[in-house]
Amino acid sequence: MSPPPPVSAALSPTGVDDTSLLSPVLVEADDARLRRQAFGAVVLAAVIIGFSPILVRLSDVGPAAIGFWRMFFSLGPTALWALAERREARLNARIRAQTAPRLNWRQVLLVAAAGVAFGADLILFHAGLALTSTANGVLIGNLYVIFVFGLGWLCLGERPTRGLVVALGFAMVGAALIVASSLGGGGRPGSVVGDLLCVAAALAYAFYMLFVRILRRASPGRPALGGGMTALLSSAVGMVLCLAWALATGERIMPASMGGLLAVAALGAIVHAGGQGLTTFALGRLPAGLISMVMLLQILVGTALAALLFREFPPALVLIGGGLLIAGVVAARPRGTR
Repeated sequence: MSPPPPVSAALSPTGVDDTSLLSPVLVEADDARLRRQAFGAVVLAAVIIGFSPILVRLSDVGPAAIGFWRMFFSLGPTALWALAERREARLNARIRAQTAPRLNWRQVLLVAAAGVAFGADLILFHAGLALTSTANGVLIGNLYVIFVFGLGWLCLGERPTRGLVVALGFAMVGAALIVASSLGGGGRPGSVVGDLLCVAAALAYAFYMLFVRILRRASPGRPALGGGMTALLSSAVGMVLCLAWALATGERIMPASMGGLLAVAALGAIVHAGGQGLTTFALGRLPAGLISMVMLLQILVGTALAALLFREFPPALVLIGGGLLIAGVVAARPRGTR
């Protein structure tokens, strides 16, 4: 996926697009600064999201109900972000004597699709994590990096390179070894089903990243949707989907303990509003492929916390499979991106 065009509005303290008055060197320097900010945001997001599987294990409600509470507790911070973003857009529009951009039907459909994809990701991942180990879930869940590149080919016409095909092979072998560990009795009962659910969750998350990237990338005649509004609307749609699924399947919805309530509250206010919010912010300045690569840091955070808190030390076959999976994902990193 190609990087977004430079954010020219940020070059002027008044918000007016005066790029033409600046030298190309200054424009490039400011663009590089914005990209460094986005990269730092993604690194922090990966660390925050790495706590997600631990908090899921500490919650005491059903898989879809976890997703519902996660997005419910994120609505407050994301609403404040969207409101501040809207006020800034109106101010810039007044300075330019223009009308502030409004949601169009294309953006509404895309943000709804993003919410459905993210809600499906949470339902599948939480259900899978309840059946398999934290290490398996975290490692397999990061297959979404490969899926992002595959969807870029299918949906955006970006043909994969020979290196990407090789990388995909490494990642698939690694995932197969992790599942084989469960088949061989290395995991808890039902862990094979849990592993496959995490694969499906990775695919759903790849669709979410694709939709958000399209929304956050500006093009001629199609302004980008703000990160706060994207996060707020997609979270609201995903929250409704998770609640409907929890009610339909008879899940426990209300937390049974204070610890369970604090776990889902932290998932919403910290992991979702913080981690996913930073990711959504960065998707307006960096390609989805590069962001998905940096997000692999959550593997280290998740597995280290699982070993520390739950004494879940991955077996040798999982470590080998995880190494191959990570090698494949790293090999798939797009060359020439900053």
